[in-house]
Amino acid sequence: MSTPMVVTHTQERMRLPTLRTVMIASLVGTVLVYILLQTLILQTLVPPLAIITALTLVVAGVCVTRWRWAPHLAVLWCVLSLIPGLEHYRYDLAHPAEISTFITTVLILGLLLVAVVASIAAIIYGDHQVAEGRTPRWLTSFLIGMATFALGAVLVAAIPPSGATAGVSAEALAPLPALVSGRNTFNQAELRARVGETVALRLENSDTQMHYFDIDAFDVHVPIPTGAPALALFRPTTPGTYTFYCSVPGHREAGMLGTLIVEP
Repeated sequence: MSTPMVVTHTQERMRLPTLRTVMIASLVGTVLVYILLQTLILQTLVPPLAIITALTLVVAGVCVTRWRWAPHLAVLWCVLSLIPGLEHYRYDLAHPAEISTFITTVLILGLLLVAVVASIAAIIYGDHQVAEGRTPRWLTSFLIGMATFALGAVLVAAIPPSGATAGVSAEALAPLPALVSGRNTFNQAELRARVGETVALRLENSDTQMHYFDIDAFDVHVPIPTGAPALALFRPTTPGTYTFYCSVPGHREAGMLGTLIVEP
């Protein structure tokens, strides 16, 4: 007669509480987005991001072990893992037109927020209370709300801005000298111009993410989208040596810059 009781208690011990399951799923989802970002969008291994990816997976594994302090560790790690990428996240959220990195940033931040909320709730309620069927009533509404917000943000970002199709045709740009960006570098480390002469460059992007052509001294800030050439048009007013670079966070530091020499 005691066998059913043994089976029941064994099943209870094997079943993870709902909040802890949500916490683990969010962390694993974040890992998958990190991998997607590096393999399909950036198409390169970013060592700091790779380390964060591996450690996030380790924290998710610790949460599976039912360790008492696992929710505390998850909250701490979610906060710490955001710090190295704050500049990138701010940039991505401010540039929804760069839809691939915008979507991944929304997903990463959304999943980490879910993990933090589920972890804090697990700390407050306690695993035993949740295991007894006392799953918070607000959990489902919170998850639906987060999913709706993320989907809405992506749909809004996918709407092209007015005038997005306006510009110079590829045929008109073809005769111009080209500056090609790819793998966080420009194909030319040096450009030359003369004072008072208009400089016209055809900017091409061989990467899957957007770049920029920036020269602060002449207020030049031109986006270089993927799949279509762009035009940089400016007139140097002062002779000297200036730096052109890509203003996307991390790209200049990775070597995406060069020198503009303006002669009298």
